[in-house]
Amino acid sequence: MATTARVRRTRADWQALISRAERSALSIAAFCAAEGISTGSFYLWRKRLRASDPTQREAEDAPPAFVDLGLLPPTPPNAPAWEVELDLGGVILRLGRR
Repeated sequence: MATTARVRRTRADWQALISRAERSALSIAAFCAAEGISTGSFYLWRKRLRASDPTQREAEDAPPAFVDLGLLPPTPPNAPAWEVELDLGGVILRLGRR
């Protein structure tokens, strides 16, 4: 039975691994397999590092300031009319196509 040598990683090593995983197109499981680390260790260290970085927690908890929905497709001339009214407690936003 083959054994794998245990590798001791520093906090900086884990931060670098987690940063690379977040930039990677691989799933966490695939990334961990490629790096030879357990997914449990990965998630544990990611949680530790996020808990110790208040700016990271704030960034994760904050809603996005702007959401780009992209361009709307052109509306055909015979498309049905529609109206939307949003009451924001004193400010009313009305959108529509007639």
